[in-house]
Amino acid sequence: HGGIINLNDEFAQRDVYGMEQWALGYGVQKAAGVELASSDGQDWQLVAQQNMPAGSPVLFVPAQLIMSSNNIAQEFGNSISQAEQFLVQTDRGTQQRLPLFRLMVKVLAEYEKGQQSPYFPWLNSLPRIFY
Repeated sequence: HGGIINLNDEFAQRDVYGMEQWALGYGVQKAAGVELASSDGQDWQLVAQQNMPAGSPVLFVPAQLIMSSNNIAQEFGNSISQAEQFLVQTDRGTQQRLPLFRLMVKVLAEYEKGQQSPYFPWLNSLPRIFY
């Protein structure tokens, strides 16, 4: 891993397997036979290597690993609530989008930390460009 996530190179290699090891280390669990797969090395998905009954869980993610807007509001406290108040005063329609704003702030804060972020392996696995 490098110390930063290269956002300038839209074709930078995604470290998907590093993210998988990170996730498993934090308690993420995959159902037996569920694996990461890619046909082109750019787009990734989970695939089942065998038939699974409908409704079967394929992935368990511990609550502490999930970025929720409520947890982010608690983490950032007054600084994010002041920004939210300003946004809502500026545009009333913003109120319903505040959870997305919180997630954006959290992701940007974690990007800024680079390799010091506990989320670095996940961030480094994301695509650099979206279509």
